[in-house]
Amino acid sequence: MKLFHRLLFVFILYCLYTRYFSKMSEQQKTIVVVGGGLAGLTAAIEAHSHGHTKVILIEKEKNIGGNSMKATSGINAVEPLNDDTRDSFIQDTLKSGAGICREDLVVKLVDESRPALDWLIKQSELETGNPTLDLTAVSRCGGHSHGRTHRCPSQNGRPVPVGWKLVDTLKKKLTTLSDVEIITNARVLNLLTELGPNNQNKVTGVEISKKNAETEEETKEKINAAAVILTSGGFGGQTGKHLPDGKSSLLNEFAPQLIDTATTNGPWANGDGVRLGLAVGAGIRDMDQVQVHPTGFIDPSAPTAPTKFLAPEALRAYGGILLNGEGKRFTDELTLRDIVTAAVYRQTGSTHSHAQSLMSKTLPENYAAAYMVLTEEAVEGFGKSTLGFYASKGFFTQVKGVEALAEVLDIDAKDLKQELEEYDEHLSNKKPDSFGKTNFPGRLLPETDTTYWVALITPVVHYTMGGLEMNQDAAILAEDTSDIIPGLYGAGEVTGGVHGHNRLAGNSLLECVVFGRTAGQSAAHYAQNEA
Repeated sequence: MKLFHRLLFVFILYCLYTRYFSKMSEQQKTIVVVGGGLAGLTAAIEAHSHGHTKVILIEKEKNIGGNSMKATSGINAVEPLNDDTRDSFIQDTLKSGAGICREDLVVKLVDESRPALDWLIKQSELETGNPTLDLTAVSRCGGHSHGRTHRCPSQNGRPVPVGWKLVDTLKKKLTTLSDVEIITNARVLNLLTELGPNNQNKVTGVEISKKNAETEEETKEKINAAAVILTSGGFGGQTGKHLPDGKSSLLNEFAPQLIDTATTNGPWANGDGVRLGLAVGAGIRDMDQVQVHPTGFIDPSAPTAPTKFLAPEALRAYGGILLNGEGKRFTDELTLRDIVTAAVYRQTGSTHSHAQSLMSKTLPENYAAAYMVLTEEAVEGFGKSTLGFYASKGFFTQVKGVEALAEVLDIDAKDLKQELEEYDEHLSNKKPDSFGKTNFPGRLLPETDTTYWVALITPVVHYTMGGLEMNQDAAILAEDTSDIIPGLYGAGEVTGGVHGHNRLAGNSLLECVVFGRTAGQSAAHYAQNEA
């Protein structure tokens, strides 16, 4: 019996020993995430949670967040409280994509939309165990058949921008995790590869260039990894013909008609991730599909500035209307973005039709623009504190009553009142107007005089629908085949296939979370089982 007990003891020690070193071996696997926006943060958290891996997040700017920080309209999820359904959401997205979406990716996006919101809220449960993320403000944006775009309501009279809040929530979560490293001021120069089975290249890491923030000195370094996830965004931030390094911009290569159009993107959105994928044989799709958002704020002090703040679609969802230089409505403000954009461009000839108007005093001739007008009721619905931020930038003029509004537009007050009354009649009768509009969020002529908030808007490059080809597991596919590139994954605007011709408001943040989660999980599984 003594011998048996000794053998049993040795066996138990052996099991504990092998399990310990097996676990240590698992933890030595590294996953690199390239890009620190919402998709990158999501992927990093999920890769860590599912793989017992070390995660290295690389961001070329000095701070993480990217364009995700700028998002203001919200994040979509099927909303049963508004009679929304899975099928309605799928059809709205496919219709917006005009026949070139990957339907399998759209179905995944919609089916995982509510779990994505639940996951985000769960990540906000830190010290107290109570969620700090509130996404209960819901609006119906353009192209949607139901209200399903979730934002953060104001807190203590202060605005809570949804993009900033989501990034801040996940950044706090990520920094609580062990075996996570965040490297900023670092550019990924190349993906490292080696020959794998079947003579196929597999991705084995990255080569980076790190910049010393104080001395500006750059050093190169190679980081070996079991898998790499590209989450570096799109290419809408460089709207000139050439990049600062002299290379042709991707916009110039695939959508040259948009060169020198103003943009809402930061300059960091230059297509780095797409180029990294192309260099290792990745396929691309829909690169010519670039979304021009109809409403970017015009700063009266710098009307032709190349970078503009987005006038979020939620402003129109709560009742904002668009008027041309003649003071006339010209479109359904809540139809698809590409349709509204085209309608704004058609109004270019009216911008200088009244010499004393805000348009004529502010804009050069032949500049595509329109007025965005909101009543006090619409402002309250959207969030007055949030709109106050835009007002502090000088984007809004506030006037009391129709007569004062007509003076700003330099048109006859009777004509303007008739235009607004016609809108209200459609609201009362619940009948479509001549533009096919069926959703009228609020009256333009309340019983008592309202304060009107007036801004100038112009179309702006906003989002690039095209990018690297991927499958439902967020694995990047090789050019001209359906084969995956082993060890390479992607999520967010760096990939293509979800949005097709035109992206719905609220689907970009959703895509970052749905496919960011998938990319993190898939990369972790690959690292532990195949790398």
